[in-house]
Amino acid sequence: MGHRRERYAAFKNRYVVLVSMLYKTNIFAMVTLSDDDAAHDGLNKVQIWDDLKGAFVGELRSRYEVKGIALRREIIAMVCEDSIYVYTCDKLRVILHLTTCANPRGLCVLAVSSDPWILCCPGQLPGAIRIQVGQSDSATHVIKAHESPLAALAVTASGSLVASASEWGTVVKLFRSSDGQLLYRLRRSMRPAAVSSLAFRSDDRFLAVAGPATVHIFKLDPSTGHEFDAELPSAGEDAAASEGEAVTGSLLLYFNDMRSCAIFRIPDMDSSGEAAVDVRSAQARIKGPQVAFHPTEPKLLVLHYSGVLYESNFSPDHDPRAGAMECGLTSATTWFAVRHDFKVQGMGCELATVAGGSGEGNEEADKWQLL
Repeated sequence: MGHRRERYAAFKNRYVVLVSMLYKTNIFAMVTLSDDDAAHDGLNKVQIWDDLKGAFVGELRSRYEVKGIALRREIIAMVCEDSIYVYTCDKLRVILHLTTCANPRGLCVLAVSSDPWILCCPGQLPGAIRIQVGQSDSATHVIKAHESPLAALAVTASGSLVASASEWGTVVKLFRSSDGQLLYRLRRSMRPAAVSSLAFRSDDRFLAVAGPATVHIFKLDPSTGHEFDAELPSAGEDAAASEGEAVTGSLLLYFNDMRSCAIFRIPDMDSSGEAAVDVRSAQARIKGPQVAFHPTEPKLLVLHYSGVLYESNFSPDHDPRAGAMECGLTSATTWFAVRHDFKVQGMGCELATVAGGSGEGNEEADKWQLL
């Protein structure tokens, strides 16, 4: 059950730009802006909210705009465009500073149950993934995953697998985090698409990949995984040394790529793939649909920026070799609605009107106000 927070004085004339929840606890890390913050200084700090106390109990400041937040019990990662600062949760002390390539999406994910903690983020080169294992660099390494910049990242709860998609968006790659070995190439499409979200199911057997208008579900069967040769080019992404190598390598990879076992088509989309309704504010960081799996049932959850939470069923036993099954919509719930920057005109304002009723040009028709 969701609860609104306008009743707290701390949220009066204030809205949330970014938020991350510590598991299912009462602790939230968030970036907020207030109406009287003309300089937008709120974008340069992370505030820790305790929902039991109904108050902010801590604050992290940065010289740069905060692009993302990730947290677990031991650490908080504050993501800026070119760097990530890792703090301890108990004393809010910096223990690590990581340099990344340009990361405007604020990509950074933490394995929720690994020991030691595992953090995955962009490396210093575009398309690279840094696997940070604890505070020490002894087990840390960098994976050259894509040629183009990263668009999405996900890691399993144990930290054993990491998934990535580039801005090209045709192929999602799965790596073994311990040594960076490429295990799966998941073919989403042949055409470029903006991947906005990746999510593993809790048993690591399925991965959901969200695009603008569809969500693909891939079945991660160990018997169908491959240990790919790192020297092979990536079809549709990486350049080969010659035209012949490009054709040969692309064909080999294309036919080895795994296809999705299920597809969910997001309702209420127009012919260009845009949502009929967009309730994001002007400052929203939401790039596209966000996905998750139900913890115990074969259900997919899709939160769209139209404000609707969609729920769909899929069959875990479906064989991908029979083609992708179409996931039907089981429910749609309004999750969030009116935009923060939406204002109804005051009573003293004269509003434009159009003729309503059965016929245009009918002077007897009712007048409809335009909001």
